Amino acid sequence: MELKGILAGRSVFAQALILLAIIFAGFVLAGLVSLVFTASSPSAMLDPDVLRWTQLLSEILMFLLPALVVAWLCSANLSDYLSLKMIPDGNVWAGAFVSMLLLSPVVTFIGYLNAQMKLPAFMASIEQWMQQMEEIAAQATELMFAGNGWVALVFNLIVIALAAGVCEEFFFRGTLQRIIGRKFANYHAIIWITAIIFSIIHLQFYGFVPRVLLGAYFGYLLYWSKSIWLPVFAHFLNNAFAVIGMSDQDLKENAIVSGEIPDSEVLNYALASIVASGLFFFCAKYLYRRLQHVD
Repeated sequence: MELKGILAGRSVFAQALILLAIIFAGFVLAGLVSLVFTASSPSAMLDPDVLRWTQLLSEILMFLLPALVVAWLCSANLSDYLSLKMIPDGNVWAGAFVSMLLLSPVVTFIGYLNAQMKLPAFMASIEQWMQQMEEIAAQATELMFAGNGWVALVFNLIVIALAAGVCEEFFFRGTLQRIIGRKFANYHAIIWITAIIFSIIHLQFYGFVPRVLLGAYFGYLLYWSKSIWLPVFAHFLNNAFAVIGMSDQDLKENAIVSGEIPDSEVLNYALASIVASGLFFFCAKYLYRRLQHVD
């Protein structure tokens, strides 16, 4: 029996269900690998290298593998389904790079505002859970950045920037956005729904809003370019900026990197964010126009 493309004519619900089933299988496999590490040595997960390897494996099993399998089951042409065509225009890549530079201070400032979020008293238990998830993520991040030198930096760039950029974009923009696109006619709704799911899955609610905005921009890049590699590149840049910033002791203290803006500097950062937002929109508009002429 030929399985390739077998789900092409099935409902959105059926395709989404298969996607969720494969994600769950990947989650279980990643968990089993972690158990193997901790069984041999309970302190193994406190080793930055072990954490990096398990993070890499989790990205592949929970995002890349489900995306590839579902794309294979839902289409006779994997390349078309995942929008794997390349963009030969160097100006597009340069524009994407500049746009991510401009977006960085905007995302930082919006993240700062998001972090001030306070829930009503009756939601105290939910707020406590959210804070715990944030602390767990912060501890894991701090551990991954442990170690000095080029080896640790390159390893983090591969795991946190490159692997995350490829695996998550293939999953969210390449596969999930396409499945959601079968349900909704308005491409703005498709992009923003995917971006919201993208942010929810990270379980870091004090950075929820900026992550939604990033996810939406990645979605528009795919929609404009019809190439998954452009949002992969933008995602890689966003994470790479953070990796490089967090790996340098001096840069790490910078508010743009840490997100911890002093009260006395909030107005200055707000104004800088507004200016950067305006320049970003000009850059995004340039990219949109440029991509209309890319074959």
